[in-house]
Amino acid sequence: SVSPASMDQMVMKDHFAKSVPRMRTFSKRIKVMTSKAKPKQLKAYAVPGTYKSPARSSRAAAARSNDEADIGEIHFLVKQEAKGDLRKDGRVQDLNNVVNRLMASRKEDSGASSRRRRRLHLRTFAVTCLSEDIGILEWVPD
Repeated sequence: SVSPASMDQMVMKDHFAKSVPRMRTFSKRIKVMTSKAKPKQLKAYAVPGTYKSPARSSRAAAARSNDEADIGEIHFLVKQEAKGDLRKDGRVQDLNNVVNRLMASRKEDSGASSRRRRRLHLRTFAVTCLSEDIGILEWVPD
């Protein structure tokens, strides 16, 4: 499974990924979860992406072959919720990301070495709202 967390080795100092996987195709099978809202789990097959600089021509991207090897699967949850709960989920995850960055950057604090040694961080997931009540969530494995 491919996730932003697994791309840590490719992250530059300014936190922008050098390479982001692209989705080649989606699976034809959709898993309907057994909860009241009946969210759907989707699976996409990922291929290696490349860092595209603004100066690079689109001809190079067009010349790339279509038969690239899959590097893994990306799982998503498509969900419909009333009352804008997905937007709240997205804002909470944004806050958790800020807290993680603050914990990682606080070096002068006496507890900083303890946090690094214990690897304290909040597990976050991506939330993308498509409309007021429908969104896509990153699937987080157990």
